[in-house]
Amino acid sequence: MLIIRNYEPKDLEEIIRLFKKTIFEINIADYDLAQVEAWSKVDKLSFNDNLLATKSRIVVNQDEIVGFGNIDDRGYIDLFYISADYQRQGVGQQLLKDLEKSSQALVFSVNSSITAKAFFEKMGYQELKQNLVYLRGQEFINYTLLKKAK
Repeated sequence: MLIIRNYEPKDLEEIIRLFKKTIFEINIADYDLAQVEAWSKVDKLSFNDNLLATKSRIVVNQDEIVGFGNIDDRGYIDLFYISADYQRQGVGQQLLKDLEKSSQALVFSVNSSITAKAFFEKMGYQELKQNLVYLRGQEFINYTLLKKAK
């Protein structure tokens, strides 16, 4: 049974493993090896600080973290990752709905990877623009998507 709960600092190591594994197993379909290597590098302190400073939710299945995401006070979704083994099973939909419900924002926004864009569009987000971003010497395409709160 899936449980969605708040992030706790004790979750950090497992979340980072999930983050890296998802990038290398899923996002590699849309980005090259140099890009996923740059993307997957993590500063643990900054990562933890980001999760603590935002509404961060964890999806757990029998003591295993299978997804996580966060949303800030303005409705911006910064991190949103579901384990490869749990994708296309409704886990992401549950987590996204949970994050949206937890926010008082009038509009939700996300800078989505190429890989996740179709998921967010299915969830009612609309593309505002395509972006070219740089991270650790690598160039990435992502998309800014918006959704009005109900």
